[in-house]
Amino acid sequence: MPVSAEAEKALPRFVETLNNDQDFQNQLNQVSDIEALRKAVQAVDPSLTGAALIPLDQATRPPKILVDSGVISNALPWRLLRCTGGPLVLQLICTNANFAIWIESC
Repeated sequence: MPVSAEAEKALPRFVETLNNDQDFQNQLNQVSDIEALRKAVQAVDPSLTGAALIPLDQATRPPKILVDSGVISNALPWRLLRCTGGPLVLQLICTNANFAIWIESC
């Protein structure tokens, strides 16, 4: 079951939080494993339950359905993309690792 459009708004809010919080940006840039990523994300928004480390080629290949993208102040690229038939996903390219974050459906 897909998550609601209302629930998906957590991802753009997460980007906004990241954009406004230099300490959080620095924290994400230091993350290098999935457990640290989950802990950092859950501290900001517990509804963001899906997380994965992704290779750089996956984080930079052209998406099929790009919803939004940008670069946060300290050169932290991000993009929201819609997986075909699937969830809205936030991808981040950080210093030590690249991430995908989404809301898992029940």
